[in-house]
Amino acid sequence: MTTISAPAASAGSLDLRAIQRALNAGGAHLAEDGDTGPATRSAIYAAVQARVGGVAAPWSAERLRIAYEQIMLRDAGLYRGAIDGVAGPQTRAALAQWSAPIAASPAALPPWLVVARSYIGTHEGVGAKDNPKIVELYALSGHPEVEHDAVPWCAAFVGACLRKSGLPSTGTLRAIDYAGYGDRLASPVVGAIATKKRDGGGHVFFVVDFDETQIWGLGGNQSDSVNVARYSRSVIHSVTWPHGVPLPARPRDGAFRKCAVSAGSEA
Repeated sequence: MTTISAPAASAGSLDLRAIQRALNAGGAHLAEDGDTGPATRSAIYAAVQARVGGVAAPWSAERLRIAYEQIMLRDAGLYRGAIDGVAGPQTRAALAQWSAPIAASPAALPPWLVVARSYIGTHEGVGAKDNPKIVELYALSGHPEVEHDAVPWCAAFVGACLRKSGLPSTGTLRAIDYAGYGDRLASPVVGAIATKKRDGGGHVFFVVDFDETQIWGLGGNQSDSVNVARYSRSVIHSVTWPHGVPLPARPRDGAFRKCAVSAGSEA
């Protein structure tokens, strides 16, 4: 195993525990303790090298950490630049977008959306590996029999977030079933549950921002990860709200920044 020397104190901006969680989702076996030890530094090096190849070999520990943060930001749909370990304007803007939902007051967001945002960056396992956090979503949503993250999991993500917030889910893994969940809304609000139809099935996600023509959705299985994706309002099939839960006084309170440029794959 390659061991990288300790990074400078100024390296990176993301919480190290979040970095360790992302590394573990990719197959590392780290204690999520926020300690920049040799195992964490080596795991960062291996993950960056797997993405960009041997060009990363001479990079400093600080640059490697920034490069891995760029990988996390890209997987979360916040960053479209190069994985180069240089904290330029695009990287800094993406870091600000990542921090914006965390800085928002939890009181301004529905509890299920607070749960959902904690999963941002969660990605399917590499190759034949399964991410245990995604497998757990199936169980939390009522389907412990599912053991592999290759099974479409957008409905499992929504169901798990609802159940962790003390609300029922549809109990199924069919995304389009959420069209009949709760109370139908004529217009989107932040925290609402939106569905769309697609070839071969459907997709479901939480509304986190919107304008006259588009909706931004925080969902699972969006390009194999949890991120914020942008959808045309013309493709939305339904927008619903959990029954019995008061609607927010201002429908865009706590809205996430508009951070994605396309919907990506939902299969």
